[in-house]
Amino acid sequence: MNQLSIEAVEKMARERGLKMTPQRRAIIRFLQTAKNHPTPEEVLRAVNKEFPMASRATVYNTINWLKKNKMLKEIFEAGQVRLDPNCKDHHHFICKKCGKVEDVDFDLIPSLNLCNLPNSNRVESFELIMRGLCKECKNLA
Repeated sequence: MNQLSIEAVEKMARERGLKMTPQRRAIIRFLQTAKNHPTPEEVLRAVNKEFPMASRATVYNTINWLKKNKMLKEIFEAGQVRLDPNCKDHHHFICKKCGKVEDVDFDLIPSLNLCNLPNSNRVESFELIMRGLCKECKNLA
């Protein structure tokens, strides 16, 4: 599973005996279409527009369930947790002016060929965060 899909989540929920509520579907739909790597609070606000009674617990429990089942990743940036429904190997570009987060294809960056680090730590995967100005902010400068 590389990209969050409602079909895969519904299948997994059925297999585990979980109910797919309209609120959970709204959370997944929002995460599928969000291009800005939203924070959990942004997910809550978006879902509350459609379902004003959707609770913080429902949103956070659904996010945690998706993370546990490797359908959603977290990115930590500037003291904030951001959510990424793209679970394929990839890197990120973060605009230092507006804070926009964009996916960068994994193959654009050459492999670092890291096998072992000091203290016998073994590298199994890596993600890079690149910072600079996005196209819009660069054009305003």
